[in-house]
Amino acid sequence: MSPSHIAAALGALLGLTACGDKDSGALEGSVTPLLDLRYQRSEARVGEGELSVSFLQDQGAGADTVLKVSARVDDMLPEGYTDSLDIDLAQVLDNGAQRGTVGRSVLDEPVRAFPKLARGNLFVRTIPQPGSRVSGEFNVTFVNGTDVYSGRTIFGRFEATVP
Repeated sequence: MSPSHIAAALGALLGLTACGDKDSGALEGSVTPLLDLRYQRSEARVGEGELSVSFLQDQGAGADTVLKVSARVDDMLPEGYTDSLDIDLAQVLDNGAQRGTVGRSVLDEPVRAFPKLARGNLFVRTIPQPGSRVSGEFNVTFVNGTDVYSGRTIFGRFEATVP
């Protein structure tokens, strides 16, 4: 093996070990040319009838919420239910609101409202319990329109901590 091949193999190996935190990464989709969707960790929460997964990037003493996917689940969770949950984020509820929402809160960036969802799904393998980890995936497609995010997509997989 030539010295250049050895150097390339070592570089690739070091690159893999540097990416050892399997939680950090980047969300994907057609929104990525418009927004930086890289994150360091993800957190899942359930409470007050809402299940959410937040993708966070450390910022000083706090954290930027690169993306937060939330769903109203109060009518979907019987008492004591802990199994998987597959949520249609675009479902319209009796009150006229969509079941799911997508948000973002990043320092020094204007607040951006995302359009309604044309379709979307949030899947968690277990219901978040304090102190555990939850894995799953999500995908959203925004409705067509005149907004900069109209018709665009965001998707990703996660393994989130539950504070």
